[in-house]
Amino acid sequence: MDAIGASLIRLDDWLFHLSNVLAGVAALVAAFLYVPPGSVSLDLLVARVDLFYLLAPLSVAYACWSCIGLYRWYGRDDVT
Repeated sequence: MDAIGASLIRLDDWLFHLSNVLAGVAALVAAFLYVPPGSVSLDLLVARVDLFYLLAPLSVAYACWSCIGLYRWYGRDDVT
């Protein structure tokens, strides 16, 4: 593979990891904007769950997991 192809593959990998991180951050921002704490709750059979407290930790966890994936990808030696 030539240098241009290798740089395009590296750019594609970078954008893939970056878009995953930004998706987690966007989900967190959307949780703050559209489901603020105490505004929307889900009635289950045994309890009532506020959706913000369900969505916010999941989006933070996804963003952190994606950041770790980006860090591991960036630190590899075989990145073209």
